[in-house]
Amino acid sequence: MSDAAGLVQFLSAIAEFAQGKEVTAPSVSPVWQKELLSARHPPRITCLHHEYEQVLDTNNNDANSTPIQKPFFFGPKEIRAIRNHLPPHASASTFEVLTACLWRCRTRALALDPNNTVRVSCLFNGRSLPGLIVAQGYYGNVITYPAAVSKAGKVCSFPLEYTVELVKMAKPQMTAEYFRSVADLMVIKGRPLYTVAAGNFIVSNVRHLGLDTVDFGWGKPVYGGIAGAFPMISCDMNFKDGIVVPICLPEPVMERFEEELKKTTKEPFDGSADHRPTKITSML
Repeated sequence: MSDAAGLVQFLSAIAEFAQGKEVTAPSVSPVWQKELLSARHPPRITCLHHEYEQVLDTNNNDANSTPIQKPFFFGPKEIRAIRNHLPPHASASTFEVLTACLWRCRTRALALDPNNTVRVSCLFNGRSLPGLIVAQGYYGNVITYPAAVSKAGKVCSFPLEYTVELVKMAKPQMTAEYFRSVADLMVIKGRPLYTVAAGNFIVSNVRHLGLDTVDFGWGKPVYGGIAGAFPMISCDMNFKDGIVVPICLPEPVMERFEEELKKTTKEPFDGSADHRPTKITSML
């Protein structure tokens, strides 16, 4: 078990037994065939993988301070306020809009050199991806997180629509070939860690996986998700009538992040300056 979907499957199986159901096996039988997503022979990297680039981190002193954690709640009011920063014709999911907002606020708070390259990655579940044969009940890792990249100065100064479009750019990269290329990269480059430069931000949306619906016989949980964020990694999770996102940042950066977020979620908002046409000709 190494991704959220596998974890939910495991918890659901335990819940079936915990509820006293007369079953001798879980309703979804586990599949342990790790070789389903093994590297090819010979391995070959066929796609660009910005998420694994090993780069020199030129952080300021704040970014190297001890990190702290804080959860942030986004209800209908906050999501509406963020969407008000977009032009009326903009089409994007709540996850895309929220991720773009958090990435923009985070990049501003880090106070990076405008010429620094920053990245945003969204974790994608490939279990139903055409061309990727994964049996129902597979417990292994079937996620990847292609990155969109930009200069920090553009993310900070361009309208929010710019960052939304960058977030949306990451999803079409996720193909069966991309998954195979990642598996091959792990072999060729010795399982490198994701980019650890401060400007990298990785977000996972676990709202629709069922973590908050697993019932062990005591009723549905009030909250279902991770206990907190990691440096550079956050998750969108259901909480009551909204979304909670834990953020991990150095304390002085967190203070600036909160101020940026307050400005973005404040109503009413005159979005005339943020509704200028934005054309993305390159991710750099």
